[in-house]
Amino acid sequence: MKTQPLMSLLTRRDSLRSMAFALGGAAFGSQVSAEEKKQPDPTAAPAQPIKAESLGEKLAMISGAGGNILAFGGEDGVVVVDSGLENAALGVAAEILRAAGGPANILVNTHWHFDHVGGNANLSKGGARIFSSLNCLARVSKDQRNEFFNKDMPALPPKARPIVAIQDETQIHFNGEVIRLVPVAPAHTDGDVLVHLEKANVLHLGDVFFHGSYPFIDFSSKGWLGGVAAAVRTALEYTDEKTRVIPGHGPLATQQNLKEYLAFLEAMYERMHNLQSDGHTLEEAVSTLPSKAYDEKLGKGFMTPDMFARCTYEGILRHEKASKE
Repeated sequence: MKTQPLMSLLTRRDSLRSMAFALGGAAFGSQVSAEEKKQPDPTAAPAQPIKAESLGEKLAMISGAGGNILAFGGEDGVVVVDSGLENAALGVAAEILRAAGGPANILVNTHWHFDHVGGNANLSKGGARIFSSLNCLARVSKDQRNEFFNKDMPALPPKARPIVAIQDETQIHFNGEVIRLVPVAPAHTDGDVLVHLEKANVLHLGDVFFHGSYPFIDFSSKGWLGGVAAAVRTALEYTDEKTRVIPGHGPLATQQNLKEYLAFLEAMYERMHNLQSDGHTLEEAVSTLPSKAYDEKLGKGFMTPDMFARCTYEGILRHEKASKE
């Protein structure tokens, strides 16, 4: 993938630094199970406290506000990856200040979902400039509908939207660090970005990686299981045995955890793809309990085994159909 330096996106090398200092389915709906309909509103405020786990000086993973957040401070300012839920925005901003030593100057969105962009408006108001993939910008600029959860998501206000949207791997040189933004093909959504801090050896994967639970894969946004597996393979290229891996949800992880996750994704893709190839309908596929071997380990999170099977089946089906058009 072509690497695009940040300087090609900005007119002057020092513009980003000075800025930082100055601004301190209807079709699928009928198939939703009763279990899914009873799920709580996924946009609700988090029940757990917001807390920071130190990864180094002014470097932390912040959890408890929706999706996991990375905060990294230094002489140039503070870089943040994802902003959590809207209802947790003030708590997130306070934790960034404590963990990274200042307010956010640069905010990177790994994808468009509400639990990763909900704090955008508040951080933007405080001076953050927002980066994302081009598809993420397109998604947050228009109303969206999540078919799986039967949920409408309004567009973000203009000031909460990214001002820099990338299509190729892009480097940000900030705080003496090389920060790589790596867009991937449709995986969790069609606008996922992996974020790698080279010197700190930290990798934030957004919802390409759920650690310790079944992943939600947003087929309404062209996400599909095979794409998630491909994105994880790309992510592994940026890791070694000492890499700290931040998942979109779940505890801090390692390269080995990510390898195990990939093995799970590949096994489940083969299973679900074979069920479809053999002519099994959604309900027939779900009735085979395709994820049974993983349910004890991964089936106790927000996504139940039934929900995971339905979500992956539909995502693969739509991807295969689109690839033939």
